[in-house]
Amino acid sequence: MEVLKAIDPGKNTYFAFRVQAGSQEMEQIRSCPVRYWNQQCKVWLIPYSLTNWKYLTNKIGHLPYQVLSEVIYLDSTPGRYVDKAKSTIKQPKQVITIELSAGHKLAIMRMKEQLVLNRYQFNTHRTYIACIIEFFGYFNHMPANELEYEDIKAFMLYKINVDGIAESTQNGLINAIKFYYEKVEKREKFYVYDLRPRKPKQLPGFLSKEDTVRLLSVTANIKHRTILQLIYSAGLRLGELTRLKVKDINFDMGIIQIKCAKGKKDRITKLAKSIIPLLRQYLDEYKPSYYLFEGQTGGKYSERSVQNILHQAVLRSGVDENTTVHTLRHTFATHLILDGMDLRIVQELLGHSSIKTTTIYTHITDQMKKDVISPLDQLDL
Repeated sequence: MEVLKAIDPGKNTYFAFRVQAGSQEMEQIRSCPVRYWNQQCKVWLIPYSLTNWKYLTNKIGHLPYQVLSEVIYLDSTPGRYVDKAKSTIKQPKQVITIELSAGHKLAIMRMKEQLVLNRYQFNTHRTYIACIIEFFGYFNHMPANELEYEDIKAFMLYKINVDGIAESTQNGLINAIKFYYEKVEKREKFYVYDLRPRKPKQLPGFLSKEDTVRLLSVTANIKHRTILQLIYSAGLRLGELTRLKVKDINFDMGIIQIKCAKGKKDRITKLAKSIIPLLRQYLDEYKPSYYLFEGQTGGKYSERSVQNILHQAVLRSGVDENTTVHTLRHTFATHLILDGMDLRIVQELLGHSSIKTTTIYTHITDQMKKDVISPLDQLDL
């Protein structure tokens, strides 16, 4: 590991670290609360201060490192990002605090209670509350129970025309508003379906088998390698992977038990035979106590860390830069169908409630049928 000095355009100074991807040093630096990755210079940056230096000494003081006299001059301030299309530096989106009326605060408290009673998962809980705060903030002068369909429509038009929200954000706002009025205000049925955007007919992205091999082969760290192979081999969602417990792996039966997945459903998926030696080696080396993958201080491994592991593997392997953790799940399903697996079995393995959700993968294989050469075309007639 090499330690350098870096200076940004605003004359701010940083510790700069050159570390090997997947190394222990990189894991220690990435665990720091404030750190930035500079893609251009391939260094990790941490603001220069005595407090941070003491923190770093405790983190990496026992690891071998070399201090270089070289100074790196950065083109942009860490924490900002470069828009690839326009190549201009943008500031992070500013968070606006909305001061709600007493009535709306009470309404939000009631909604929180209902979310807990209905056992919604934490991510849904957090998203719904953020959406409803924004909605109430727009109508801060009106009681929540007096808002009607036309008010919601006006709010949606504002968010689309002024804030330029994405379709996914529009759907999220509608879901939160429907939950409040149907579950909290107990309105019999709240029809807002015509306010939803049209569903785009997009095929899920997936990797070829050759690219999948490259992606899963470039990671040397045994923990990271196990994570990526397990996601692909079982078609796991990101949250499903991080919630896996050691006891959920059944080596004797060759299965993985997935508890409380999307829609609060349990399911069983296949434990690939080829991953068992790697998984056993990982368990022997890391000895997780409860969760299958745990952080450095214990507890569940963070989803962000898994995303970073995949991102580094994508960079090193040279596969499609748009590849995400969910792409591996799509790739799992696509490869099964291409190999002739029955659609109903794929549905069960993925945990889809409806077969209609799974049939999207057949459209992929239909498109690939265009490349099939008829045996007649290979005869010399």
